[in-house]
Amino acid sequence: MKITNSQPKLVLIVLFCFVLIPLKGISGNIIDTTDYSYWRTLAKTSKMFGAMKMSAIAIANKGDGETRDVMGANALAYILDPANKDKYINGIKNKFETRIRTMEIGNGAASSSVRSHELFYALLALDVIRYDLDATVRSEYESWLEAKSMALVIGKWDPHGWAMRMLYYKYIGDAVKFQEAKKEFDIGLSEHYMPNDGVSPAGNGYSVQRWNSIERTVKNTTPDIMEYMGYNDYYTNPGLVGLKEFMYGYGVAPFGRILLYGDSRDTEAQKPWDIEDGNIILSPQIVSAARYSIDAYNYAMWVLREGAEVSKGMLKGHLSNYLIMAGTAAKNNPITFSTKDAVLAPSRLFENYAALISNEQSKDALYMSVQNLKGNTEYHTGYETNAIAMAGYGEILLRNSGYDGPGNDVTIDGVTATFDFIHSNSESSNTLMIGGKKHTSKVGDGIIEGLVGQDIEYFRGSSSEAIAGTHFRDIVFVQPSHGVNGYYVVMDHVTSDTAEDHVNVIWHPNSAVLNTMESDTKYFSEIKIEEGKTGPRLFSKNEVTLTTFLGTPPASVELKKTANQARSGYGFASDYMYANYNTTNKQASILTVLFPGDKTHKVGDLTRIATGNYTGSEITQEQIVDVALTSNGSSTEHYGLEIFNGENIFYRKNSEQLVSYFVKGNLFKSGQAIQSGFKSDAPIALYMKTGNESKMFSGKIISPGTQVTFYAPDVSSITLDGKHIPIGSSGSNWVSVTIPEGTYQLEVLGL
Repeated sequence: MKITNSQPKLVLIVLFCFVLIPLKGISGNIIDTTDYSYWRTLAKTSKMFGAMKMSAIAIANKGDGETRDVMGANALAYILDPANKDKYINGIKNKFETRIRTMEIGNGAASSSVRSHELFYALLALDVIRYDLDATVRSEYESWLEAKSMALVIGKWDPHGWAMRMLYYKYIGDAVKFQEAKKEFDIGLSEHYMPNDGVSPAGNGYSVQRWNSIERTVKNTTPDIMEYMGYNDYYTNPGLVGLKEFMYGYGVAPFGRILLYGDSRDTEAQKPWDIEDGNIILSPQIVSAARYSIDAYNYAMWVLREGAEVSKGMLKGHLSNYLIMAGTAAKNNPITFSTKDAVLAPSRLFENYAALISNEQSKDALYMSVQNLKGNTEYHTGYETNAIAMAGYGEILLRNSGYDGPGNDVTIDGVTATFDFIHSNSESSNTLMIGGKKHTSKVGDGIIEGLVGQDIEYFRGSSSEAIAGTHFRDIVFVQPSHGVNGYYVVMDHVTSDTAEDHVNVIWHPNSAVLNTMESDTKYFSEIKIEEGKTGPRLFSKNEVTLTTFLGTPPASVELKKTANQARSGYGFASDYMYANYNTTNKQASILTVLFPGDKTHKVGDLTRIATGNYTGSEITQEQIVDVALTSNGSSTEHYGLEIFNGENIFYRKNSEQLVSYFVKGNLFKSGQAIQSGFKSDAPIALYMKTGNESKMFSGKIISPGTQVTFYAPDVSSITLDGKHIPIGSSGSNWVSVTIPEGTYQLEVLGL
């Protein structure tokens, strides 16, 4: 991405060209003619803008075609190739006569939302040529646009209907109605993202497609037009900035395909790009993300390169595309794009979503997310609080329900998933229920804490609205490190309102068959297309697998079937797991290991372990042995030579030497002669890396504001975010300090 700064010589050229241009009408109400000379200069000096000019002229010379192509290309060619403007005017006029005049607007998505994009391109084109038209002709064209724009649906799919009304009022110069429509447009737009972090409540597939499809240009490009006109409410809007970063960095897997939440149709059809003929970029959104943030741009370039597999794309020669990339002459901040700027997004915690991604710049990176919306739900939002989606080694590993349109049941190979099951039943997602009852709300309490950026990452999602009780879903990601493979540990902590109810944990692998390796314990999925079947959609040749290991013994496990739709032809019937767990005193703590593998990444050896009221797994990979345990945190227990008290216990040993640990609790001590670990007055979340030769342990801590005693060889001081804090008391190989409320980088320093 490059933002080009002005040079004195360029300013002189712009001013000189401005004097020579006939200023009939001075400017349109949307497109400003004072930008024309600046845009023409860019077409001469920039390879990208020059290619867009040639694209526009070539499309215009073809004659008739898609409305967006005819209107968008002829309008741009009119500006950049003024010597032949009469030809371009005639192209626009012809499309008004043959399409806009006869277009019918209906009440459905196809007849309102989709057709609105044709009106969008027509309005911009008319604004450009308005003073070249006979007044009678112009008035007729305006009447067609007005009637059809005002007929667009409002009340649902609001952005498109209000956007076209708003732009039309701007075109005719009605400032009062423009502001009224802008208010409604902004409200409608805000329903599509969370205000603080940008996560879309509509589901990844819906948001990714609608915000990147050229057929939804009115929704996704009108904010750019508004910014161009000087209404600077959009590029700096935290919700929209977050939405762009979410879509390109976290709403998709590392190989660029969507994770299924909400009304997501399928991974093939719904993509964060709109491209034709291999490398012709139709919608500018993926290449103009730098208008919102550098992170959004870097992530978008990753998706373009690794997902769309486009290394050198060309943006189609439409006026709106050119306008977005060029900007105004006054600001003189054109942008270009390059997939050399591609970056795979790192792990991140949003308020309503969290994603833990392996620390490698590879489309085969591991990925797991949890969605937990705090509010702002809509029709396309699923009943899936604390639902998990997962990908790894180039394939989707865990999927949620999907969608085949409003009211549509899906039947595949004799297996039926009803619309109610797909759209409204939490059992269709990778989530947790109580007493077999589906979620009664679409909202949760959000992602309430977490630690990212280290070898062991963690977050907690909280749910108290959707179920008859409370549910903390804790994810621990063991990053690939120490020469062994990465995997995820899910620790569910549940309190039920009713003692008799079981807790139900549901897993939907992206495979047709769920193989039982050990009853009620170990299950194995091959992400492949079974013989004679059509799905799932595969994206690699990596022979990917997923092992689901039930570290906490269930009361029972049921294997059920559902139908996973895919409008692109990859639908398939599949097994899914419904694991039932008993409660004790209305509580249950449940540990599940999700270990992906492929032909070059072996799954570790998984063994179920238990001590006291702790249950979990020992995970062995060569000389590396990990221990993962969960409980309600009410008792102190030991396993081997380690003692602990907490809800989540994880520690790693390399050749029997402790190298790191993570605890959500208030006690962990290693069994070495000189102990390593901590004890706290109140529960904390603590990651600590201990396996280094220097006299320093480092990690991260989430503290409620409590006293913590650290145990380490020759420990003498503690730093938080690089600053030393007062020592309350100390002794041989221990110090006690007060950790204020908050999340901190932590160092335990020796003498």
